[in-house]
Amino acid sequence: MLVDEARRLALLSCLSEVLGEEEAKTLIECLPPVRWEQLATKDDIKASEDRIRAEVNGKFAQVDAEFARVHIRIDGLEHKMDAGFVSVRGELAEHRGEIALQMARLTRTMVFIMSGFMLTIWGTMLGIGLT
Repeated sequence: MLVDEARRLALLSCLSEVLGEEEAKTLIECLPPVRWEQLATKDDIKASEDRIRAEVNGKFAQVDAEFARVHIRIDGLEHKMDAGFVSVRGELAEHRGEIALQMARLTRTMVFIMSGFMLTIWGTMLGIGLT
């Protein structure tokens, strides 16, 4: 039989007449407001705790596995990048002589151009100063 709040209050009223108000309240407070079979026991709580712990551990295992896959992919990318850098270094080494030759030519060209400008400026300054 389901005990609702109205029946609990009626019981409290009757108990107050027999036991006294304080004792009746104490007794009513000892009775659960729901059916006894709805109350959780320590075993129920332990079973829930175990189920939640197993679920959380399963999720952590999934996260760990995903991190492991990510690490494998990163390692693969690192190896590819290392191979690419070795290749680029090799190509630069092959062209190092050509690059040095081109830099030397550009430097000579810049020196000749700058010398021409300087001679023009000095000549103009001397021409202005002599007249």
